Amino acid sequence: MTNMKKYNFSITAILLVVLCLAACKKKYGYSFEDGYNPNGVPDTLKKVILDTSIYKIDRSQFNAARVFPGLVGIEEPRLKGIEVTLNLDYVVSNNDLLRVSVPPGGYFSTGMYAPAGELIEIVVPLGVYGLTAQIGAWTDNLTGKDPLSRAPIIYSRQELFPGKNMLRNLYGGHVWIIPPRPLGKKVTFQFTGVVKSPDFVLGETTNAAWKQMIANTKVPWFELRGKRIIFTLPVNKLADFPIDDPQLLMETWDKQVEDGIWKWYGLSPDAVDVRDRNAMLPWRIVHDIQPSVGAQHSGYPVVATANDNYFKQAVTQSQVIGFNWGTYHEIGHNMQMGSTWNFEGNGEVTCNLFSLKVAKQNGFKHSNYKRMLDAGLAFVNAAPPAAPARKEFSANTTSLDARLGMYIQIFERYGYGFMTYLVTEARHARFGANNNQDKVDFFYEKLSTYTQTDMEPFLTKWGIWVSTVSKAKISAQYPLLTEQVWLSNPI
Repeated sequence: MTNMKKYNFSITAILLVVLCLAACKKKYGYSFEDGYNPNGVPDTLKKVILDTSIYKIDRSQFNAARVFPGLVGIEEPRLKGIEVTLNLDYVVSNNDLLRVSVPPGGYFSTGMYAPAGELIEIVVPLGVYGLTAQIGAWTDNLTGKDPLSRAPIIYSRQELFPGKNMLRNLYGGHVWIIPPRPLGKKVTFQFTGVVKSPDFVLGETTNAAWKQMIANTKVPWFELRGKRIIFTLPVNKLADFPIDDPQLLMETWDKQVEDGIWKWYGLSPDAVDVRDRNAMLPWRIVHDIQPSVGAQHSGYPVVATANDNYFKQAVTQSQVIGFNWGTYHEIGHNMQMGSTWNFEGNGEVTCNLFSLKVAKQNGFKHSNYKRMLDAGLAFVNAAPPAAPARKEFSANTTSLDARLGMYIQIFERYGYGFMTYLVTEARHARFGANNNQDKVDFFYEKLSTYTQTDMEPFLTKWGIWVSTVSKAKISAQYPLLTEQVWLSNPI
């Protein structure tokens, strides 16, 4: 009886399999197989095998994306299987050694742009783990801001794994790859569903090729990529502010960053002492219709308002070599050394010294020199307040221009090399400052050592007060300043 049941069960199972196979072969009267017609819609991806949802576009945020960052034109070719090789063998900026506020980070441009709401595919090689893909350069979170010029959060990040990775961003943007650490090798990725960003890459793109790309592109943003600095900019501004020679422009930017920031800070790529090796990654400047703080702010990336003023500062040769205040100002914030010498009153002051240095290295004094010196001389010549009050460099009533005047006097009398000496000593200092007085004393001692003169009278005139301990140390080593440097006017 048991054997009969098993026999009946086997017959039933065989019949079910036969029926299923017959059902799979059933004809429905269509000329294509499996219910999928590859000719039903334009196949911009051709023979790439993808999840069928790649043909669907999420248009839910099109209205917001149209406002910012803008939509990619439908006629812009969506690419398939495009290979991009990134050199992920790089040197990390060790900020424990640099001791600056924010060093450059490891965000790698791919030259690809994801259209708003469209699914893209990134193929990662086997054995490569830990990478993150970011779509959209605009990382400022505007949640809670009122009014809003764009949606509060428009970028997205997704961890990548070996094989196919599907990503979608409802607003669109450049695709960056962010490694957690150097991988020690080049990595080749495959992209599908993206469009080509009309970027100028120094050393790779010719002026003529870039201009042709810009003339034909329907992508709303592009990048200017040097070795030391990268700008993310809106294409539409080029109609009013064209770039005649992007190669010269980015070569100039690289030189200003190299000489006016890294070398001035006593840093080089091959320094014997690792504390004196500059960051090898580029600064990033991203233009955004609404920065989260002010017209622009420091950090990585630096964010500037996407307006005519900041666009001109980025793309105009004369601005780059000395009249660009904003870009150098924000990179200057990133380079401040608040743990050692940047004492109170310098927050919005020492960040501007790089603009002065760039102008100087290009053979002229910055256009703001006179204004700063006039304010500074007015401060030091003003009668001191009645005791026990005293002049204070850091007082709210002391203008930023006046404070900059002090640094101009130091640089013009003793040389711009003082900054190189000061920050190198700060990097090499055994300990950081415990308080503001420590920072003041560090500055005083290094200025006196550099000039071989006790500079206390100069600093006192500027409302900077050194400690008795530091004063005793310096006065035992150097003669007291007798020259009235605080009255000097190098204009």
